[in-house]
Amino acid sequence: MPGRGKTLELLDFPKFAAPTLLRLDAPLTSISLIERIGGKSFMSYGQIWPRMAAIVGGFATDDYITSQFNAYDDEWKNNSIRDAVRLLKEHFGGRGRWYSMGTQPLHVLGFWFKPSIKGIWYVDGQAYAVLINARKGQRLQPEHLRFLARGIYELHCVDDPNDPIPLVVDLSERQIGEGRRLSVHAIPPEQAITLDKFDSTVREFLRALELAGISTPTEADAESIISLLKKK
Repeated sequence: MPGRGKTLELLDFPKFAAPTLLRLDAPLTSISLIERIGGKSFMSYGQIWPRMAAIVGGFATDDYITSQFNAYDDEWKNNSIRDAVRLLKEHFGGRGRWYSMGTQPLHVLGFWFKPSIKGIWYVDGQAYAVLINARKGQRLQPEHLRFLARGIYELHCVDDPNDPIPLVVDLSERQIGEGRRLSVHAIPPEQAITLDKFDSTVREFLRALELAGISTPTEADAESIISLLKKK
């Protein structure tokens, strides 16, 4: 099918979910997927992630940001990415240490699933598993945050002996024309949605992917839904 081979990540669950994330309906969500996933990516933030150690290390000066984030011919795209980097610098700059996650996606059910976090941040004696929403137009709602926190915990924290806390960094724009704002949410697992709710939402999203022609069917049991999306 033409939709196969697409790359998705945990942030795409709230992006495409219909009518809402925690009341996700597979047929409605499949329509959203078909309508919006067919085109090319509007803008990629991939140039930020290999430079997170420099940002956290306090080396992201104005000159560094201007010179390093210039991949696009359209200067407004470069400026949008630079704005995101400046917000990351505001929170992370000169604080703690950063350990990047691998970026290689996992091939599952006919699509590619990217790692959910960008790295592990150690600061003030605590480890954090960091998901960064750099998408200017995708504002995260409270239910999105609690869903993402459960996903981060199950996919990246539960087996980590350093016991990292899920951390969601939202760099989106609250209102059109208002500009990006920094919003940081440390969400321990007891404040996230339940594992059962996460499992049922993921199952319904996978069914939507199947209806949209993006993935193959799965009859995975509840335990393997998580392992399906987790790198071994």
